[in-house]
Amino acid sequence: MLRKIGYLFGAIAFFLLGAYAWRVVHTGRPSAVAGNASDSAAAGERVVVQGSIVEVGGTPISSEDLEWEFAQHMRGAIQNDELTPIPDLGPKTDKELNPLRQRLMSGIIERKVLYKYILQDKKFDSDNPARFMDCLKIWQETTQSEPAVYPTEEDRTRLKSRLCERSIVSQYLKERVFAQIKVSEAEITEYFKNHSGEFKRPATATIRQVVLGNEGDAKSVRGKINRGNFAELARENSISPEGQQGGLLGPFSKGEFPNFFNIVFDMQEGQITDIVKSTYGFHIIMLVDKKPRETLSLSDASPKIRSELTRQREREEYRKWVEIALQTVSVNSPKPLW
Repeated sequence: MLRKIGYLFGAIAFFLLGAYAWRVVHTGRPSAVAGNASDSAAAGERVVVQGSIVEVGGTPISSEDLEWEFAQHMRGAIQNDELTPIPDLGPKTDKELNPLRQRLMSGIIERKVLYKYILQDKKFDSDNPARFMDCLKIWQETTQSEPAVYPTEEDRTRLKSRLCERSIVSQYLKERVFAQIKVSEAEITEYFKNHSGEFKRPATATIRQVVLGNEGDAKSVRGKINRGNFAELARENSISPEGQQGGLLGPFSKGEFPNFFNIVFDMQEGQITDIVKSTYGFHIIMLVDKKPRETLSLSDASPKIRSELTRQREREEYRKWVEIALQTVSVNSPKPLW
């Protein structure tokens, strides 16, 4: 993270790598008492340590807050902009999961800092109830549809804070930080010249196919199929998922699909193959459309370039904004309680 947050992790790392975290990730079971902490650690159990880890603008972030976010993230109930929910891979050790906690902690600090900063900006009407309508609607729908995931008032309050803080930050970014970003035509032209390789399209093909489970069925269908009834027979007979769409696949280029599909690049539009056997079954393929390799013009490439340059500017402006927020909102690590 940024230097100020990085400094905090000197203290946080001790917590994460020592007597850190909840004994049970996904439940609210009672914490281990202090007298049993060394015994639990020696036995390889997780040791629960209560207390504040960091204060952002005078508001504490506790180990309980971090472990709540960690548990929600692990079950995929919430998502972080830069993190993906972890699938259930079985038991994991603290050593494996602590880096994830550090990243989650970094995200919590950043979100809290930005939210506190926004509240101080009098030009942004953060006290307008309308700004909270969307996040409160999502919160209400989520807690009602998943009561087992958020069983306590504390769980629901944490979820509400998270949703609404992120919503306010997003609104502020859109209205105050990103609104002035402009990408000129000259910049687009320069990017196009310097990245010409990005704007070459390979030859592509669009096909229809019928996939049968055995050769007898394939021969029966091949004997009666033609360009006019291909889609209908695909819907009636194909065992492949795209059969419901008349067997339509593509457009795709060479190498995107298994090699036997490459034969279509030597076919004429409307031409139908003989039966093609593969590990998936017995295929009958018709070429619907084929487009040659081409290089995009500046005009065609401009939307993609504008989008990419805008994303780059947004990342730059976001980093600058975080720096300003960190200079305005205090972030402190109190004396450790562990």
